Amino acid sequence: AKQMLLRRGGGRGGGAAPPCLARVAQVVEDEVVQYVTPFIERHITATDWRRREAATLAFGSILEGPSPKALQPYMADALNLMIRLMRDASVQVKDTAAWTIGRVCEHHILAITAEQWQQMTRALQPGEPPEAEGVLLAGLKDEPRVAANVCSALHNLAEHCEETRNNPTNVLSPLFVDLARALLACTERPDAGERNLRVSAYEALNTTLTNAAEDTKAHIAQLLPVIAGRLEQSFAMQIVSNDDREAQNELQGLLCGTLQVVTQKLGQLDREMADRLMQLFLQVFGSKNSTVQEEALMAVGAVANAVESEFEKYMPHFRPFLCLGLNNYEEHQVCAVAVGVVGDICRALEVKVLPYCEEILQLLLRNLQNPALNRNVKPPILSCFGDIALAVGGNFEAYLQATMSMLEQAGMTAMDVSNPDLVDYLGQLREGIFEAYTGVLQGLRADNKGPKFTPYLQGAMRLLHQVAESCGHDHVSDDLCRAAVGVVGDLAMTVGPEFTRIAKQEPHKSYLKVLLKEARQSPNEMTQQVGSWATRTVSQ
Repeated sequence: AKQMLLRRGGGRGGGAAPPCLARVAQVVEDEVVQYVTPFIERHITATDWRRREAATLAFGSILEGPSPKALQPYMADALNLMIRLMRDASVQVKDTAAWTIGRVCEHHILAITAEQWQQMTRALQPGEPPEAEGVLLAGLKDEPRVAANVCSALHNLAEHCEETRNNPTNVLSPLFVDLARALLACTERPDAGERNLRVSAYEALNTTLTNAAEDTKAHIAQLLPVIAGRLEQSFAMQIVSNDDREAQNELQGLLCGTLQVVTQKLGQLDREMADRLMQLFLQVFGSKNSTVQEEALMAVGAVANAVESEFEKYMPHFRPFLCLGLNNYEEHQVCAVAVGVVGDICRALEVKVLPYCEEILQLLLRNLQNPALNRNVKPPILSCFGDIALAVGGNFEAYLQATMSMLEQAGMTAMDVSNPDLVDYLGQLREGIFEAYTGVLQGLRADNKGPKFTPYLQGAMRLLHQVAESCGHDHVSDDLCRAAVGVVGDLAMTVGPEFTRIAKQEPHKSYLKVLLKEARQSPNEMTQQVGSWATRTVSQ
């Protein structure tokens, strides 16, 4: 592999050698270090750019597998060299150095020192020479291939902040303004269409926005009108060919994605901005491109969550596009997103969603019966019944017969348990059914209509029995167990004495005991709590 790296050097074009070396590193782990480091040390400062590039590629290829302890003696010097190589005369070397820094950010981020972060992300101050700028920020202005790898490195950096994004501050905070500004500038480059650079820059920006801490929200709010303005300008793009149309679609999809992320992060919108965004998204729906429609639908869901009951005024205008999305079974990703948006709207509008329920439910029921729809969309559809029922409360009584019949049919689905994919799907399907039951039961109970569920009690009990029989096997995930036991508690609270009478009889008594015990003994604290609550509720 080392000889192949030398022979085939040139912008990570080492053929099979790099993935082969990476796989070896993953398999043999620490042992690979002693064999590869001499090669790296021998060639990393060579005068021939191919040798420098091959050594850089070799280092990047062994970063996944070996432990931090095994790499620790080399990491500081190696990263310093990578930072230096980001200013190499060879584009190929810079390209691979950027890729390698991205791999360090992904697998060994704790090995990066404060001084190295400064060397990589320092913003250029007025009057300073270009070489004073951090190599990653400078790299965003380099050749598209280099800049795209820098975007990946920044994406990996931001990914590591996921657990601290709700904190008052995190490591992204002092970098945020400069990173956001540099990534936005990168998306506007005339050559951003090359090497997937524009997409990579927006993805890095979105991850940075998502995982930024609370102290960046004022800066994030300032981005909203900027991105909205770009989306407005995109409608004025000159379209004379299919390539122009594809470029417009790609840009609009990316901008809708960023607007969704910003809206979600802020958590609320003023009325004027919400109106402006909805007007833009409604305009975007005119595109026949599924990716754009998908992104616009998710952005609308974020607006609904942000404005809550105020979303009611947009529904007459948005309804046709939502229904088109739900009808789009051929492009199942669009349909799946539309189903998710129904849930967002239900949570935002609550009972105000009632005028649209019948049409939405008919479309959802039709999709469940459609064999041409990708099966992975069906569990979220079942769960969506629960969202609707929870929103409209006792008013869901009008739709009980049709939806309960569908839940019973879905509960009878049998799968080949020797096929792990089908077992996973069956678990997701049952979880969706239980989530529907939970929403229906809680919705009816809120308006004192619990007894209306009594005719459908046996169907729910049948499914609980099936799941209890699978307990102790891999067929029942913790999520499924928690959903099932949640329904047991909701049946006790909503149906009351009728459920209690049945629960004391065999075989119901035995399998409910098994199910409740499984939940209480779960390693997951949330499942334990639901199991204990359901046990107390049934016993009362």
